Amino acid sequence: MSIAFDALEHARQAAGLSTADLWVRYFGLGGMASDHELIAYMSGASQPSRIDHDLIAQALNEEFSAQGRDWPMAYTRP
Repeated sequence: MSIAFDALEHARQAAGLSTADLWVRYFGLGGMASDHELIAYMSGASQPSRIDHDLIAQALNEEFSAQGRDWPMAYTRP
């Protein structure tokens, strides 16, 4: 398991999002991976590209913000 997988999956669970809900948010931000690919990323079966990682992190950060929580996920790029 990669550190990225652990952090993203832990954040998804902490946000209370299903992988389907996360995919909808990710796709809404411009993500192009299928829901099956996102499930593979979140399970650690495959590694997202930097762009996909950042879009997943953005979707999670937006959810935490909507919940009034401060949990900024790290991006691969500044």
